[in-house]
Amino acid sequence: MYKLNILSYDLTLIEKMNDIATIQVKKISEKDIINSDCDALVISNQIININTVLSIKNDNIKCFYLSNCDDEFKNIDLAMLKVKNIIVIPPKRTVEQIIKLIIDNMYNISNENNVFSFFGADSKVGATSICQNTAIELSKRHKNKNILLLFLDGQDGFDWVKKENGNKSLADVKFILKNNLLTQKNFKDNCYTLRENLFLLMGETNIKDNVYYHQNEINELIQFCNNIFDIVLIDAGNTMNLQLRMTYSALINSDNKILVTDQLPKSYELYSKGKEQILTNLKIDNFKFIVLNKYLKSNTLYKKNEIIEKYKLPILCTIPFVEFYEQAVIEKDSTTFCFDSKYKAEILSLIKYIESKVKLPYVEKVKKRMFRIKKSKVIN
Repeated sequence: MYKLNILSYDLTLIEKMNDIATIQVKKISEKDIINSDCDALVISNQIININTVLSIKNDNIKCFYLSNCDDEFKNIDLAMLKVKNIIVIPPKRTVEQIIKLIIDNMYNISNENNVFSFFGADSKVGATSICQNTAIELSKRHKNKNILLLFLDGQDGFDWVKKENGNKSLADVKFILKNNLLTQKNFKDNCYTLRENLFLLMGETNIKDNVYYHQNEINELIQFCNNIFDIVLIDAGNTMNLQLRMTYSALINSDNKILVTDQLPKSYELYSKGKEQILTNLKIDNFKFIVLNKYLKSNTLYKKNEIIEKYKLPILCTIPFVEFYEQAVIEKDSTTFCFDSKYKAEILSLIKYIESKVKLPYVEKVKKRMFRIKKSKVIN
């Protein structure tokens, strides 16, 4: 039995932790911290601040510190947290997410969900087109797997889908979402089927209505989608969308975050500001790698090595700038890019990564050989 001592005003958290059979939960007061007889502590910053915890807790006992303040650790040496055996639970997490973080750490659980969020350093870096082309190619390669493309960037997201093909949106599931009435059928009924196994849910069509979605609702939506689809790809928008609950919820609820950027200094500057002010504080800056899009060989744009150094991330794939980009925009057809062999090869690198993460077999596409029939020579 794992002994957990909790110092928090959150009665729901305490009650739900009590419901876990393998954990013995004890509610304690501040004076009990110094001589706690337990395997781990859970301490809320609403009762004790981090400086006090660092000063009084036993170094040998693990401590989960519940933070609800973005800049609480501004002047804290993070090495001290490690020495003092303190794990920070970042802000904006629900009770369920807090419990999952604690349980996963306690039992060294490292299972990742099948949710992949594509996040742009800036707008117009191409996160939407890359996300959609990845979804299309995955659905072609794995016809027995159901794939969902979810738009949570505060826009309708159908930049690359002809409008007449998609009339339903996130707004159409708002009522059933808010009233806990989501079912597999009524959700899929509100999706546009781009292919037999590829579903797209258009984002909020009315910009001002984005504020009406609570973080818990978006959390539940993503968890629901993760349970009924084999792979969920999310267009999470870009740094400029971070004021939206749905964007940071997409990043919080995804174990696989992919950063899309280009070579422009402006893209890095905006991302850097967002990382410093929001992403790091919410502990959602743990991107796996960079997808470098619209790449051009140029003396005036950032080189690959400069991008790696600035973003402190590896580049998984370098997608070239395609000459017929404007044509694709006008036709609303992202698959036009795939006529470029280099583009297609780089997207394949991204697909291989996703296949390996969700343990799907790699499908080698065999080119069909063309046979020419030789006419027999007639000898007179």
